[in-house]
Formats: sequence, C-alpha cells, structure tokens
Amino acid sequence: MGTHIPSIVDTKELLKKNQIGIIGVGETEQGKIPGKSSFHFLSEASKLAIEDAGLQKSDVDGVITAFSLVEETFMHCTTFADYIGINPKYFESVAIGGATAVWMTAAAAMAINSGQAEVVLCVRGDNTLSGISSTGMIALIREMCHGEFEFPFGLTTPGGYALMAQRYLHETKGKREHLHSVAVTMREHAKLKENAMMKDDLTLDDVMGTRLLASPLTKFDCSIVSDGGAAFIVTTNAKAKELGLKRDPVYLHGMGQGFSHQYLTSCEDLDQIYGAVEKSGKKAFDTAGMTNDNVDITFLYDCFTITTLLELEGLGIVPKGQAGAYALEGRLHKDADTPINTHGGLLSQAHLGAMHHVIEAVLQLRGEAGPRQVKDPNVALVHGNGGIVSAHSTIILGNEPVS
Repeated sequence: MGTHIPSIVDTKELLKKNQIGIIGVGETEQGKIPGKSSFHFLSEASKLAIEDAGLQKSDVDGVITAFSLVEETFMHCTTFADYIGINPKYFESVAIGGATAVWMTAAAAMAINSGQAEVVLCVRGDNTLSGISSTGMIALIREMCHGEFEFPFGLTTPGGYALMAQRYLHETKGKREHLHSVAVTMREHAKLKENAMMKDDLTLDDVMGTRLLASPLTKFDCSIVSDGGAAFIVTTNAKAKELGLKRDPVYLHGMGQGFSHQYLTSCEDLDQIYGAVEKSGKKAFDTAGMTNDNVDITFLYDCFTITTLLELEGLGIVPKGQAGAYALEGRLHKDADTPINTHGGLLSQAHLGAMHHVIEAVLQLRGEAGPRQVKDPNVALVHGNGGIVSAHSTIILGNEPVS
C-alpha cells in the first residue's frame, strides 16, 4: 500500500472538524533595542501572546520557532522551549525566509490535526538591527545569491529585486512612481501603528528625490531592519472552550504553498514567479472554498515594493500588468477598496518576516486595530514570500467557523 497524501478536500474536512485558529497574539517594541538577545525577544513576545489568549504557560504543548539571523542556534525550537520553561509534546523550527510566519500557522494546524499537540505557540524574535555585524549581513545576503554564478559578480539581495523591478516596469510599460506609491501607502498605515519604526511623513516626491540604491529601487523601496519579537497561538475552538477562554479563535480556512526557483539565475521570466504565487493562493482558496471576492483585507509580503506588485497580480487581486497603476491610484490604502498591510508592513513597521502581517490580520478580524481598523472585515488573506520571490505561502483567516 502506498502512503496516503492528504488532499485539499482532506485538509478542508480536518479544518472543519477541528475548527482550528489563532487564539492569542503578541508583539514587542520594535526598533533598535540593544542589550537583548533573540531569545529575550522570543520570550517577551510569547508571554504577551499567552496573556492575550488568557492561557497559562503550562497550557502550551507545542512550540514552533523561526530561524534567527543573528544567533545560529542548533536545535532552535527545543533550545527556546528549555529557555522559556516549556516541555512541549510537539516542536519544530520553520526556515523558509519570508514565507516562514505564514506557514507556521499551517504547520501548527497540521500538528493539531494529526494529534501531536493541542495548543501551539508560534514565535519569532531577533536582534537583527543591534546584533548583526556587517560581516554577518554579507553572509546572509550571500545565502540568497548563487555562490558561483551571482555573488562573485556583485549580485546581492537588493540587486536581485531591482532586476525583477526593472523587468516588471519594462514589460508593463510602468514607471518608478508605481513602485514608490506602495512605500508611501505603507508609511501612511505605519503612522497609525503603535510600535512602528517609521512614522515620518513620506510623499511620492520624497521617494522620487532620493538616490537610487539599485535602479529603480531607493531606500524607501526596501524593507527596514529591526529588533523585536512577535508570537501567536494556534488551537481548536473546543480546546479554547475547555480551557475557559472567552473568545473564539480567528479560524484558519485555507493554506497553500508555491515554489518557483531558489536563485535568480534559475528564474526564466516573471511568468515563472506568477505561477508560484498563483499556485500558493489557489491551494489556500480551494481549501477554504473561497475566492478573492470573499476577502475583505489583505496582507502581502513587502520586503521590496516590487514584491507587493507581483503578489497582487499573481494572486489575481489585480490583473497582470495593472498593479502599479492600481497602487498609484491609492487603492491599497486602508480606506480604499483593497486595503493592504494596515500595520505598515516590512517597509515601515518592522521586519520579522510576516509575523506582524499574521498578527495584524487577527487584530483586524477581531476589530481591535484601533485607528487602523477597516470596517467590518470578516475574511483576511495573508501571503509570505521567501528568497527573491522564490518560495510562497498563503493562508485564509476568517471570523466564522469553517463550514
């Protein structure tokens, strides 16, 4: 007999049966915070998420951590479990770049569906801004570039995304303003987020007047670097009730992944990227039994402004070639028809992969986003991207139980 691989139908039935979702969230101060290790931020964020859920630390029986860019810790998840004082039945570390946080949600759900755990803590924390050296940053950049065919010739991470942006503008007959408008919208949102790093006014003229780092990208088109931590907790509605928790989870309705290439030299064209983004989104939508028409608020990975435009088109939110003009028209603003990254994203809030994207989705669906709150959202899409638009993960979250 062959091994049975769960289908999308199987996954949907398990999510319907178990009603899995996010019950607690927490995020620390973000910025340059010297004197704290990555494990310090992991612990702070975990404590906040446990308190937000109304749990005790002893209720947690599963731990999923992300990687650290600063501390190369062997057996990261179990090291952290020991550090914080948890003895989990289930533990793992996820390391797929910016796709990590979104897939941690799915990994937690799969662990719960298979009976490995009931209450799973997903956490990422790092002291990247204050703790990483220039040598360490170069080593990190080198990992994302082919050691033989790219890095020796000066291609770095910003350069790879710049090449993507150049190709996109060429094929769509776009202009730099199309990219820069994404950064301006993210800054408008970050000004309303309590722990956002970048709150100064930013206009399109400001971005256009800034020197290019790697044409057509300026520093405002590139994500920021930060210290801090963020965490969320995944469990079932039944377990939440058993533990006496007062709120229902924000339910996980769908999940999916897509892969295109690892190195830029393996990427033939933009269609290869669109295909991976589309595959990730389609799996999530098919599992959820939904389409883009059901989505009220969207969170897209924005390590660079070009990433957001490619994801908008790859996910079918905007027709191919039209995302730049769409962004320039202001249609990604929280008060417009396609609100995106109401927390300010990686471009203006902070950089912990998509951890803050997942948390903001939960806050929005709970109606707890304060001045950033979008009117009555019921369904959120969250998408993460690892590498140079290489590996993708998508989840669909909703207020209503899976039906």
